[in-house]
Amino acid sequence: MKKFLAVLMSIFMMVAVIGCGTTSNNTQSTPEGSKAATQTNDNQAPTATNEKIEILVWTFLNPSDTSGRGKVLQEVIDKYEDMYPNVKVRVESQQWDTMSAKFFAAHQTGNAPDVIFVNVTNLGEAIKLGAVEPLENLFLSEWSQEQIDDINDVRFQMGATNDTHYQAYMFVNAYGIIYRADLFEKFGIDPNFKTWDDVLAAAQKLTFTDPETGMKVWGLGTGYSEDAADSSYLLTAIVTNFGDVIDENGKAAWDNEIGAEALQFQVDLVNKYGVMPPSCITQTSEEVYADFTAGKFAMITGGSVRIPKLRSESTFDPNAVQITAFPAINGKPGKGLCGGWNVCIWSKSKHKEEAGRFLELMISPEFDKRWVEEGGQVPMLKSTVEGMKEFFAQPQNQYLSTTLDILQKNAAVNSTKFAESGYPKDLNKAMQLVMVEGYTIEQALAKTAQEFNERNGN
Repeated sequence: MKKFLAVLMSIFMMVAVIGCGTTSNNTQSTPEGSKAATQTNDNQAPTATNEKIEILVWTFLNPSDTSGRGKVLQEVIDKYEDMYPNVKVRVESQQWDTMSAKFFAAHQTGNAPDVIFVNVTNLGEAIKLGAVEPLENLFLSEWSQEQIDDINDVRFQMGATNDTHYQAYMFVNAYGIIYRADLFEKFGIDPNFKTWDDVLAAAQKLTFTDPETGMKVWGLGTGYSEDAADSSYLLTAIVTNFGDVIDENGKAAWDNEIGAEALQFQVDLVNKYGVMPPSCITQTSEEVYADFTAGKFAMITGGSVRIPKLRSESTFDPNAVQITAFPAINGKPGKGLCGGWNVCIWSKSKHKEEAGRFLELMISPEFDKRWVEEGGQVPMLKSTVEGMKEFFAQPQNQYLSTTLDILQKNAAVNSTKFAESGYPKDLNKAMQLVMVEGYTIEQALAKTAQEFNERNGN
């Protein structure tokens, strides 16, 4: 833990101190013991005070977006400020892959945002640091049992104890294979893969030169840059076999035969089978997503949360963008770590009550539906799923139904008992060590596992 904090402090101290503090106009904290409003369908607000307050939100979303999640966030802000005219919501958009670490550094200096989006891989660390407030202290203690039952699933219980819940697990990201249904139909490929041999066979068929554009289309894409590292076959193989990227002692679970076989398969996809471009070594996940929308990939490993954006930017039929579950590995159902974001309240915020009300509104029945309709997200509430059956049954929303199925059958969640910081970068680094620096498979896995263990201090 000390090593982890030392690294964070050295990297992020300067950036945390500049421009990230909560601001107010001669405000004071809310009376001790006060609670946020109980979640209701009509979102009735308690009586507002005349005290002028500003709450700061750190998120990777941009409320200026004209569609998708950013647009819904702005809708939440507008409604909240109508409900509480004395409160101003200020959003600072952050880089998604450094935001959680930056928050930890800001927490240490006492200068963090009131509302923070914490990556699922960092929730355990946030709880250990005492950086996030139990929601029971804000609004959950006033919810009815019906409301609790409506939201209660594996996401709600992540990091929870019997009487404390620290987050709203929003924007759940179920990982799988994102593909172009139009190309699958053209080449007669069934997307319900049984094994990765099936994926390889499909990728070989789908690696071709488009006769109309002259563009090379690659069968499968994954970005192996350490920047914006995301999903990979190596990660999938580890999670499928061990349920997480760590063992029971919190140590890296990839320096073994399972990891060696998976890393070798990744190398073979490029060097032996030629279904993935050599440039994948330097590509970020963001670049792979962009190349997919440009038509350069027929399949990519990726997260369901990206599909609305991929569709909006695609140069082909947007409804052709679909997702399918990872197939089995060694006879076990393929699994991916359930990515996404936890929305939390900073434990040292001077305006916890107001921040709690904002979070409560974000996950209200009204906006849970909006996150689905406009943001293309998987709902948090069971009542939303039940009330939107016709919506999910529509062909263009098939991916949401598939995502719900993946969450039930092919998803695992990170441990909150141990720190798991940086493992996507570690796994990508292993690929780079082999492909670029000439390490053996075993050497690359051993080196990155050691670095993971030393950094996380488990």
